[in-house]
Amino acid sequence: MHRRVFLSLPLVVSTIACAAKEDLWGVIESVQEQLFPDHGKFPSAKSFQAIRYLKMVSYHDSFDKDDLAFLKEGAKVLIKRGYRSIMIEKEKEKILHTFSQTRFGENWLSLMINYTLEAMLSDPLYGGNKGAIGWKAYHHHAGLPRPIKPYGVKHG
Repeated sequence: MHRRVFLSLPLVVSTIACAAKEDLWGVIESVQEQLFPDHGKFPSAKSFQAIRYLKMVSYHDSFDKDDLAFLKEGAKVLIKRGYRSIMIEKEKEKILHTFSQTRFGENWLSLMINYTLEAMLSDPLYGGNKGAIGWKAYHHHAGLPRPIKPYGVKHG
């Protein structure tokens, strides 16, 4: 075996291992970052902690379990289509564009945008909008009184 081939084996093996173990939440987070990138004018999904928000609200019993199943199924479909969170942005964009041309993909991306916007504009108490960064970007002043607990009491 040539030295260069031998030295490149760990990289190849780790890339294959990462692809095989692609995490659904990692894919969802990566797509959020594609939809709301860091470009200066408005906050990125990463800066307003979109994935943290989505995880926090999705584990609450009031969250629509069908939405959670749909989000995870969409991430699985993207993985099957070759999407990896470690890919270069242009490759991710190509896969997302093709995915968006399907009815399933269009609906999935629409739901992703909805929840990511919620993360950016909700009260920071719910896990997103870190430091009220989304509110600041839109010059929004929160109404008073603000919530003191993340979720209210369910009645009935």
